[in-house]
Amino acid sequence: MNTDVARTVVDVVADGLVRHGVEFVLGQSVPTALVLACEDRGIRNITYRQENAGGAIADGFARASGRVPVMVCQNGPAAALAVAPFAEAKKAGIPIVAIMQEVDRSHIGKNAFQEYDHKALFAPVTKWFHLLESADGVEDHLDRAFIAAASGKPGPAVLMLPVDLQMAHAGRSAHRSMRLCNWPLDRPRPDDKAIGEAARLIDAARLPVVIAGGGVLSSGAGSALLRFAEKAAAPVATTNMGKASIPETHPLAMGAIGNLTGPGGLGRHTKPLVQQADVLLLIGNRTNEDGTDHWSLIPDGARVLHIDIDPQEIGRNYEAVRLVGDARTTLEAVTDALGSHSRNRDTIEQRIADAWAAFERERRPFLTDAEPIRAERALAAIQKRLGSDTVVVADASYASNWVAGQLRTSHSRTRVISPRGLAGLGWGFPLALGAKLAKPEREVIVVVGDGGFAHSWAELETAVRIGIAVTVVVLNNGVLGYQKDAEKAKFGRYTAAGHLGQVDHAGIARACGGYGETIEHARDLDAAFDRAAGSNTIALLDVLTDPGGHPPISLYDGSLDRLDRGRVVQDPVP
Repeated sequence: MNTDVARTVVDVVADGLVRHGVEFVLGQSVPTALVLACEDRGIRNITYRQENAGGAIADGFARASGRVPVMVCQNGPAAALAVAPFAEAKKAGIPIVAIMQEVDRSHIGKNAFQEYDHKALFAPVTKWFHLLESADGVEDHLDRAFIAAASGKPGPAVLMLPVDLQMAHAGRSAHRSMRLCNWPLDRPRPDDKAIGEAARLIDAARLPVVIAGGGVLSSGAGSALLRFAEKAAAPVATTNMGKASIPETHPLAMGAIGNLTGPGGLGRHTKPLVQQADVLLLIGNRTNEDGTDHWSLIPDGARVLHIDIDPQEIGRNYEAVRLVGDARTTLEAVTDALGSHSRNRDTIEQRIADAWAAFERERRPFLTDAEPIRAERALAAIQKRLGSDTVVVADASYASNWVAGQLRTSHSRTRVISPRGLAGLGWGFPLALGAKLAKPEREVIVVVGDGGFAHSWAELETAVRIGIAVTVVVLNNGVLGYQKDAEKAKFGRYTAAGHLGQVDHAGIARACGGYGETIEHARDLDAAFDRAAGSNTIALLDVLTDPGGHPPISLYDGSLDRLDRGRVVQDPVP
């Protein structure tokens, strides 16, 4: 019997997913024929509440696991809701394979139910798109989706399955046996001439400094970066997405910098070191606005070297020695090519230690048990829980800034994840669910604001239903903090959107079957974290925090005089 003839299109797709090591698909129930075929083969269907969150769950899984997630989705409105998380994944370089339903081929162009021009819809937010037009070559197209998602700069790939083809007998495909679920799929590096030039510039530098972006983590290049830093005596700063590329207690680690250079920030003290560099090595770094402190971080006179898998990122904002390649492989080659240098490592490390000490002195007043609770104090409670297997996830907006600026990692395995590609509110919580699916044995803590959490709290029910035990920390200050403070800084006043209504977030968690607790006193934080960790379910800590606090963002340097960092300021609603 010819099995290729006997199998349907969805059989071929489901068998291909088994071959690629896919253990679950994220979706609701469409394409139903495919979901049923997957379940028949032991591939679990994890049902989210909404596609916006489903795409972010896939994103978080990819970041934490190094494997390519698969999302299934209905045509029309469901597909449209997936656009936003795909945009984040494309900007951040995160692979997702999405298999989506399309209307019958004979119905295309007739305004069929929920028909839409999906190719146009996904063009700006995917690397690859294909509408299956026949039952031939199905397995070939599936592999093309995985290759597109996981190679080069990773990103989303979409394969559309028309309804009338799903149960059709599959035609011919090339015999395929490779497993393509891990990423990066390829690890290219520059040629020896480029590697040699980079090594010579670093050897001759007076003060080479590294700014590591999210590409370091995507490549798994942390150990390679640490070996480079030690051999080159090069300080290492990171963007928010690159946070924890190396342990931040290492004497050459300057922590996250970016735009966290305002009063009270560590970056206030490390930025001078960066700006005195004569050679800057950027790694997996998009040189975006926040990551470069509004393009003010990199000194004009410095020679820039840039390692990136995406050739278009190199030279985007700074002319650079081009090192196109995978971060880990390229760093290993550059490190091996390094010779000797005359830099005094002790002096460099002392300057970094002095910066950390100054930062600790400045933030100490906000780490007390005074009320209302400062966000810094809540992060200090999380700091106590940071271990080698901890994963900390942050939502966009202030949550990302608090996590990047307040936590200090000390283990090479500790992971920090934040949605900084497009930086959309509400993605932190589903990112954490995806990270926990990837690393069920690890403690996962996600920090969200009350404004951002409202975008995704329906997924509390998802977490309870599928058994994901994540600790959600809501920094509940009753305001859209970043929006409110940025408007004040720019316009001297803010819109009515700045203030939010009261919400019992802990009550919502309990209503969904999880654990919920409201924290009003800082002295109760440590015990509350212990109870949350011991609950063995989704656990939410609703921490009532000071609406007058804000991270040390450079935008606010001297522009928020009415916002006293040491007390609550009650601003009238405009």
